[in-house]
This record gives sequence, structure tokens and C-alpha cells, in this order.
Amino acid sequence: MKRHMIILLTVFLAFPLLAQENMMVYKRWNIFDVNKVRTQFANTGLLCDGNQQNMALARPPAFEYPAGSGYSWGTGVGVVVGAPIDQDPGAVGGWPDPKADYYAFCDATLDEGPAAFWDEEHFYPYPEFVNGDRALMSDDPETWPAQWPAVYPVLGDPIQFDPVTGWPGFGPNGEQLADQEMFSVVEAWGGTDQFTATGRAYPNFLRTQMIIRGMAWKGTLYEDFIVWVFVVRNIGDAPIHDMRMAIHADFSFIPEFYPGIGYDADRHYYDPKLQLAYGTDDDGYEESPKGGSIPPQDIAWAGVVALEMPGPSTKVATYDAFHFWMEATTERGNGARPDWYFEYNVENLNDPHDSNGDGIDDDFDENGIPDAEEGGPGYYVGEGADGLQTLGSHPFTLAPGQSDTLIFATVFGTSEKDIKVNALRAINLYQSDWEVVDAPPAPVVEAIPGDRKVMLVWSTNSEKDPQFEGYKIYRSADGGQTWGLDSFQDFEGGIHYIPLAQYDLANNIKGNYKTLPEYAWFNLGSDNWDELRRSVVEIDSFQYFNVGDTVNIFIDNNVINGLKYRYYIAAYDSGNGIIGPLENGASNNPAEMNNTVEVIPQAPQARSSLQNVRVVPNPYMVAELWERGLKDHQIQFTGLPEKATIRIFNAAGELIRTLRHDPTTSLTPSICIWDLKNRYNQLIAPGVYFYHVSSAIGEKTGKILIVL
Repeated sequence: MKRHMIILLTVFLAFPLLAQENMMVYKRWNIFDVNKVRTQFANTGLLCDGNQQNMALARPPAFEYPAGSGYSWGTGVGVVVGAPIDQDPGAVGGWPDPKADYYAFCDATLDEGPAAFWDEEHFYPYPEFVNGDRALMSDDPETWPAQWPAVYPVLGDPIQFDPVTGWPGFGPNGEQLADQEMFSVVEAWGGTDQFTATGRAYPNFLRTQMIIRGMAWKGTLYEDFIVWVFVVRNIGDAPIHDMRMAIHADFSFIPEFYPGIGYDADRHYYDPKLQLAYGTDDDGYEESPKGGSIPPQDIAWAGVVALEMPGPSTKVATYDAFHFWMEATTERGNGARPDWYFEYNVENLNDPHDSNGDGIDDDFDENGIPDAEEGGPGYYVGEGADGLQTLGSHPFTLAPGQSDTLIFATVFGTSEKDIKVNALRAINLYQSDWEVVDAPPAPVVEAIPGDRKVMLVWSTNSEKDPQFEGYKIYRSADGGQTWGLDSFQDFEGGIHYIPLAQYDLANNIKGNYKTLPEYAWFNLGSDNWDELRRSVVEIDSFQYFNVGDTVNIFIDNNVINGLKYRYYIAAYDSGNGIIGPLENGASNNPAEMNNTVEVIPQAPQARSSLQNVRVVPNPYMVAELWERGLKDHQIQFTGLPEKATIRIFNAAGELIRTLRHDPTTSLTPSICIWDLKNRYNQLIAPGVYFYHVSSAIGEKTGKILIVL
């Protein structure tokens, strides 16, 4: 990887703002996409932008889960920093309007739609950490500065870089810890909501700087969450006393603001043992932005788990569940003003859902008794899918130059059990000092399409791992949303698919795993290694393999020409008694060099005649199984020559559609698709139709039966 020169650059920006300068010109976006959680984030500390109050302004994916599903569950997730109003002048960047009688300072990394005091984030990114049009990412070197600053702005302490990659990682001596990381350095400035037509009106903010990191890992244990680190630093001239930080988690489960989708509600829960604030839909029914409804099992559970809070205890001090706009100016709502937000949500004072005044909402029927003690609901209902949650820290004080750290994970699951298992995995990763437990290395896979078959060829590098046990081959016909026709749930509610094929070392380690009962669902295979075809590459016709390489081969003969398939091959181990067996997950980027591929099987092009031209399927029946994952009805003309004209007639002999087959515009060089629409883009009626194919090598006619 290209190494970048590091220069010494110290920037002293105690008050960085000119009268009307908008520092958000340095705001940039990029995307996490290496595991099952995909989200766009900003280098300002805004971790998603679902902006579901105004979908035209949203930036999908916004915590899309699972990756590729098209369902984004995030509205706005970020961090809040605040403190009481009675601060020393050297700790603040101005004061609120004295007529407003403000209670506190409150700065946020949020852009939450119509909330006036979060009209734009209150932290701006330093320009020396901005290069190009995307936020800094470890696996996107084009976003890196041409010359990395050697020290952090204002305080001038050194930045540490990974000695191998040159990335400023979170590990010892700057080591990169995760498969994909983001990095940003921001400073509080108040935000554009403090602008007026004539200048800044009572700019007020704490003089803080934050170092922001995000970390995502591949692998079965880590694919359902992203970890975020916010280090807050006092860059002022006086201590900031009684500070608090909070995680602001606004997840929506397909709210009413999607065009054409009706009013609905969410449920929001808190698990104090896990420090997990999470939620899901209220009734298991959601209309889909794709049309129809979302199957109940596809409605995600989403939340945040606090791993380390700032302050002496490092634990969560307050939990508040509230509505974005209902009763906004009361202790039940979001305050509708930054200082009220700090009082009502971060400190969570006088909340009727708090049974004993300890700052933790636990009484959602408001009878003065914790729900857990008297069988109350145990959750908060956010009407209109517009509830949200905060996890707040204990108060702490930062002297000039001092810092403290907030670490949390955005975590997802397919059920309540599943999200708690994934939260525990994030906790275990944090408590192990980010030591990752891996499955064997994933193989590199290539796919070679054929006539009604697909050949998969993959590397043997996984087999060098001492714990390697075998391979599982999975196939998807819907772009990776599902990985087979048969699935099951494990004991914690996680969903697993039956593989298309499995090859297991012949070592008498077979059947279901037995050492740890919670992994008894994992099938280790049947000692059928001898059935796996192996070969040595003899012809230089592969993209990733060279002559002399040993490869494995699997041929899938149960495919339909013209349908796009996605495959992934998982290497798995046999477990180690501490944790059960692990296997690789699918990549989100099948076009790259990894264990996941996409391929379209096809008949060879016609060369001398049209006798092998076929219509598939024929007859066409509505909701054909082979169409799974397709948005529209379609049939295919296969076995075509390079160029052809296809005319389709109804039973009365009237021409209803003309298709031009050309390799530059068709699905494949030998396949042309008809979407069952006439020349006026209207879906045709059921019945008998006739086709005529003409080309330079001949003609062919035939009949099509359509049953809709």
C-alpha cells in the first residue's frame, strides 16, 4: 500500500470562526460496507442519515441490515456533549442569549431533520484531515491526506500510525485493529443553527475537540455491529466541570414518512445488564418501501450498546426513551431546545418513566413501580415510528488538555435474542482488548458460467489453518438477501441457511457439534472430503489463479440460464472448546477478489442456425420460482446469435412488441429479456402469443403461453 509522508503541522484554532464562515464545507461522507451492517457516515460524527422526516434528503444506506436488503433502519445516530451553564469563560466559545435563561451548553454531532437546534452538526472537521470528496477510510487510500499531519490540532500531541499501512489506528502504536476503519478530528463550533442573516447570534459551545473512529470487522462473530469511539478533549483555557456525554440513538422501523406508507409505532427497550438500548417494530407488520409488506422475520432489531462511558465509573448513568416531537417542551420529550435536551434527556431529570429518580427509565405505565416488578409493558412505544433513546454518562470534569472516551457499538439482529447475542459479542470484543477470534481465512472464488450450469473454482489457502474443517457452499437467487430455500433458527434466534453443498475433512469430526450445547446446531459435515474435486490449473484462463495452482472445483447443474446467482464459499473450523465452530460470511462486494461471486449461466451464442433458440419459461406462470429476487415479470429468449430482432404477436396476429438483441444492451450475449409488456409499456393479458426471431443466420418462429 502506498505510504504517505507525515509532516509536522500544529494548528491553533481557539476560536476558528469568522463572522459568517460555514465550517461545514469540510463535511464529507463515506460508507462502511465490509459486514452485514452498511451505513453512510459523515466525518462530523453523524453516523447515518436516514432523515426519514424528509426522504428526499436521506442518504441510504442508513444502517441497512442485512447488507443488500434495501432496508435502512437508522434515522440519526450520534453523540452529545454538554455541561451546566455556569462555566468559566475560558471553557466556552460564547454564551446563549441571556434573555433565554439557558440551563446548559449542549453540542451534538447530529443533523436531525426539523429539530431547529440540530439544523446541522455542532462539530466541524479540521480541513487538514479532509482530502477529496469522501471521508477518511482505512481501505480507501484516495481519501487520505497527501501529507498526514503529525500532531493533533490545538493540543499538538502526536498522532500514531500503523507501521505497515500508514493508517492512524486505534491499537497500540497506531495499529489498525479492524477490517475497515474511519477516522476524523472535529472541533465544536455551534452549528449553522446559530447563524442569522446578519451574523452569528449568541454563539455558544464548549471548547472541545473530538477524535472520532469507527471500526467494522468481518467474520461471523462481528458482522452484526460497528464500533464507534469518541474521544472528547478540552481545548480551552479553563476546566469544564460536570460534563456529560450521551449516545443519541434514533432508529426507525419504516416510519410514516416514507411516501405511501401508513402510520405505525416502534417499541424501545433497555437491558441494564448489557447497557443495551434497542428496539423494533410495535406489531410485526411493516409496509415495505419496495411495495407490499416486509415479512415479520425480516423486520430488524436495532440498538446501541455502551461499552465504555466517560467519567470515573465508565458505566451508563442515565437512560431515556422519548418521542422526537410529541410533548417536546416537557420532561417526556426532546426539550425542543439544546439545554432542555441536556436536562430532560441526557441528565433525564424528572422523567415520569423513571420510577425512583435514578435516571433510568423503567416505568412505562407511569404507576411509580418499575415494570419489571409489577408486570408492566417493559418498553416505550414511539408513535409514528418516531421514538428515540439516549444513554448518558455520569458527570465528569476535564481540565485544559485532558480527554475522556466514549465507546459504543451500533448493533443489529433478527430477533430480541439475536440482538442480545450480538451485543454480547461486541462486549466480549471490547473486553478482550479487540482481540479477534477468526474463522479460517476465506477462500478466493471464481465462477465460470455455462449452459444451465455454473462452475465454482476456489483457492486452497483456507486449508492451511490448523483448525480448518471444511467448506460450505451457499447460493442466492435474490442478490444475497437469502442464501437458500431452507433455513433454521439457532437457540438464540439467529437465522442460518442449509448450504447448497458441504465438504468435510475425513477425520471423524462430523455430525453436529457437541462440546458446547449452545452450538449444537452447527453441522460439521459427514467426512465426505473425497467427493471434492481438486485440480491443478493448466491453462492461464483465470483471473485470480495461475498455471500450477491447486484449486477446488464444484459444478452446480441446477440453475436456469439468464438468472443472476450469487454464491459464497465459507471455510469453517471445528471449534476449540471456548467458542463453537466459526465460518466465513459472504462479502458485500462480489465483484472484488474474495469468497463471493455473481454469475449468469447462459447457453452459447448461435453461430450457424437458430435451432437452439428457446423461450424460458414456457409456459410462463405468475410468480415463477426462478424469478425470486426480480422486481418485474420476465421471460428470456436464450441461445440467440450476436444480433437478432424478436417480434412478438398476439393471437390476432397484431404486433405488440419488437425487441432488439445486441450484446451491448442485452443481459448476456445469448439472452434477451422480455418484461411481458407491450409497446405502450402495459403488462400484457394472459393468453397465447407468437414470436418471430430474425437474424443474419436465419429465422425461427414459436409460441408462448402466458398465465398471469
